[in-house]
Amino acid sequence: MLGTNDEPILKEAMDFARGHLERMKGEEPRTAQIGRALETPFHRGMRRLEARLYIPVYAKSKACIAILLELAKLDFNHLQSIHQAEIQSFYVWSEEFSLMKHLPFYRDRVAESYFWILGVWFEPQYSTERLLISKLFNLMTVIDDIYDAYGTIEELQLFTNQIERWDFQNVDGLPEYMRIFFNAFTGFMTEIEEELRKKGTLHHSHYIIELSKLPGCCMDKHRIQTNIRRISQCFTCDRWIPVAHFRLTMHYGKYLSKDTLDWLLSVPKIVKASSILFRLVDDLFSSEFEQQRKHLDSSLQISMRDEGITEQEAVAKLKSMVDKAWKDINKEWLSSLPSRKHLNLLALNYTRMVEVIYKHEDSYTNPDGHMKDNVTLLLVHPMED
Repeated sequence: MLGTNDEPILKEAMDFARGHLERMKGEEPRTAQIGRALETPFHRGMRRLEARLYIPVYAKSKACIAILLELAKLDFNHLQSIHQAEIQSFYVWSEEFSLMKHLPFYRDRVAESYFWILGVWFEPQYSTERLLISKLFNLMTVIDDIYDAYGTIEELQLFTNQIERWDFQNVDGLPEYMRIFFNAFTGFMTEIEEELRKKGTLHHSHYIIELSKLPGCCMDKHRIQTNIRRISQCFTCDRWIPVAHFRLTMHYGKYLSKDTLDWLLSVPKIVKASSILFRLVDDLFSSEFEQQRKHLDSSLQISMRDEGITEQEAVAKLKSMVDKAWKDINKEWLSSLPSRKHLNLLALNYTRMVEVIYKHEDSYTNPDGHMKDNVTLLLVHPMED
């Protein structure tokens, strides 16, 4: 699944291979592996989850090397203990802000937010970044719900203007739930600035502010003005850009050039493709919830209405657009400049998590199915000897 949009021969090869794999699905001993590959190709899977699922397969292989298997299990369990400590700290932070008690629409997605960021980077040296971005993700879930489900058009205009001004002190004219959110967000930004100060990269705070404005002021302002999301305008950079920038600033801050930061702020092609894919996949599996919203239509609903097509036809069209976005991401990833390889890897890993979380359902919104199983695999049960 590493093809791009201008490789018809490779597409033929993939179709040929898929056909053969479909016919081999029931053949032992590779039934599980084939089924997994057909459902989620390795290139589109979460690195940590793919490793967890493969270790038991490798253990049964005739080529299994005992010492290598033992090392893999030890490594997995060691990393898991680090991740468990991080998510425990994340829960403490969430309870201190008490958003659940004060915001009637708040969704407790601590485990889900952390799981998503764990898929972007899982290595032990990124512990600080992982925790901070998980907190950011959690706050962005609140922003999503304010815009998509709870706030009125008039309230959203006030909310957007407040972010544009970057003024979180003079909030007396806002509804109470928005004041509560801005209080939590101010605390988070203070924590970010403290970490930047420790790393000697406080001068990057300008970029953080500008990037943090993007979700609330670019696409969501447009949504307020039009009261609709057009498919051609559905690339929301709401989560990926701040994630990428915080990650780079926190870990590579001293070595980042102004050109690299400006490039990120310009919303490069791989970011657009990743965001398009996220919006479309989210709409594909959230259509029932979307229909309950009073002021937003999903890409699926828009396509059906504007083009006069059936739901089945609209789903097929959106899936085709998702496939095209994946190929655009592949092209950007394969042609990455060395100086931007690490940044493009973040976009790729973020998109992989979209594939994992929205493969069969919106498991971020409804976490009791696939999400619960995956979180349990990676964060609850260690590998047994």
